Amino acid sequence: MRIPARPQLEELLRSETRLVVRFALTAAGRSLLTVAGVLLIREFLGGVLGGGDGLASVVSGALGANAALWVVAGLLVATYVAASLCNYDNQVTQQRLVKTLELGLVDRLIRHLLTLSISFFDRQSHGDIIQAVRQDISQLRVTVMSFGRMLIEGVLALGLLACAVWMSPELTMYALVLLPAVSIPVLVIARRALARSFPVRRSGYVVFDVILQILRGIRIIKAYRGEDAEADRAVAKSRRYFDELVEMVRTRALSAAVFESVAGLSMVAAIIVGGFRVMEGALDWPTLLAFLVAVRALHGPLNNVTTSYVQMQQYGASVERINALFAERPDVRDRPEALALGRALEEIEFDDVGFSYGEAVVLQHLRFRVRAGETLGIVGPSGSGKSTLLGLVARFYDPTQGVVRLDGRDLRDYRMADVYDALAIVTQEPFLFDANVRENIRCGRPSASDIEVEYAARAAGIHDEILELPDGYETSVGVGGRPVSGGQAQRINVARAVLKNAPLLLLDEATSRLDSIAEAKMQQAVDSLMLGRTTFVVAHRLSTLRTADRILVLDAGRCVGLGSHDELLRECPLYGEMWQTQQSGLGDLRPAPDKGASSSLPEEPGLEEPELVLPGDDAAIG
Repeated sequence: MRIPARPQLEELLRSETRLVVRFALTAAGRSLLTVAGVLLIREFLGGVLGGGDGLASVVSGALGANAALWVVAGLLVATYVAASLCNYDNQVTQQRLVKTLELGLVDRLIRHLLTLSISFFDRQSHGDIIQAVRQDISQLRVTVMSFGRMLIEGVLALGLLACAVWMSPELTMYALVLLPAVSIPVLVIARRALARSFPVRRSGYVVFDVILQILRGIRIIKAYRGEDAEADRAVAKSRRYFDELVEMVRTRALSAAVFESVAGLSMVAAIIVGGFRVMEGALDWPTLLAFLVAVRALHGPLNNVTTSYVQMQQYGASVERINALFAERPDVRDRPEALALGRALEEIEFDDVGFSYGEAVVLQHLRFRVRAGETLGIVGPSGSGKSTLLGLVARFYDPTQGVVRLDGRDLRDYRMADVYDALAIVTQEPFLFDANVRENIRCGRPSASDIEVEYAARAAGIHDEILELPDGYETSVGVGGRPVSGGQAQRINVARAVLKNAPLLLLDEATSRLDSIAEAKMQQAVDSLMLGRTTFVVAHRLSTLRTADRILVLDAGRCVGLGSHDELLRECPLYGEMWQTQQSGLGDLRPAPDKGASSSLPEEPGLEEPELVLPGDDAAIG
């Protein structure tokens, strides 16, 4: 099995050299003291029977037989106490190392995931990612602990083996002759455990996906009285997961049963052969008894080694998943010679731009220019590629055909960090961090002062409503905080964009989910935000785009119209049809997908979470 996240683990271990050395020393100390204990047992028994020429005999000559026995007994007690202390310190040191490794891997994995492109998250199951960060890292911790236990118990086993060979090579051969045969069934069982680890992990993250779906769709579930059906589905997925776990435990238990059976037979062989050797006078009783103690003690660490090895295989799927995630690389990345974006934006050009996701063609042959300070509206039926176009402007995706140019240069020639610094986004689904209102706005520009934050809130028309919250700007909102209305959350997002003060503004259906009153307030905030900025506006309601300099009409990823509102009414049949439909009060007759609470669901029909997610028209791009 591959070493889990090897470069990351090696780097983390190098940062804790003292703990690694302490771990090694206490493991070696425990082994030596355990071996010394076995030899002292032999000395004590030899002293009791009045034989031997070792330590007990030497002390007996100086202090007397009884005193010698008490000295050896005291040393025996001291070795076991010292071995226990070494074992205690070793376990504590191991836990500290494991804590360092686990926290370090969580930190590195989250930071690595945040470097990946939007397309990675589009195509991944959310449950799979959650399981990787939450559970796979924990199971990787168990794997590392199992590996550490193998080292500790292996050192102890070698010490006891050396002790047994020193006392009687012949008995050692009889006692351990059957143990190598254990390796074959253990390897078979370990391979079976590794194979079972993949369905266990897969059924585990499917449970996560089911729970996430319930949380996202709780309103629909309630409205359509689907509680029983969803509960049955969740229980069925959970039952499959636990069935897989039971099979895994059965596989591990089989390994222990095989080893214990063979170990018992080897112990019986040592007793029988040793008994005959004592009767023949080839072996004394103290040596035989000490040898049996050593062999019995040897079975413990050997059993722990095999159990730990099987346990490492049991979590092989988690290790492979962590390795696979660390091996992921962003689809969109800086070129080696990427340039700084050091001046104001003058023009954005789409030159024969197309975008495909696998076999799915999302955009094709787009040609247009947007000059500095111009507002371009983008409309079209659901699934026509509107939000994907914004994703290309923001460089969340790179075109698979043609070039997006910024001031005459390929957008890919500029550093991504500079491109992101030059734009602000307000998405259809308002996003609030689990923080207070002030920090939610300040993330637009972390260095901003409180006065600047409040100025941005005033510009977004949300300042007075923030002051009415229980703790004003210090009120916690977002995932674990106080709920605010959709309109308030969206205007906090607008305040965030105002504070960033970026020259390029992307608005993705920013007002589509609001009621008329909230929409009016939001539209005022948006109009204020758009002043002096190059703006791309995806809108469902065409009436909100009448003041746009030009409007781009998309249908099935193609441009079927580009011009002002009046020009499109005359020249673009699709735009005219959409305008008449909305004016008549019927709305967009084409069905739109249910976004739920996720900002990455696709527009393409027939695809849904979690199997494959394509970047869609109305998917949020922030």
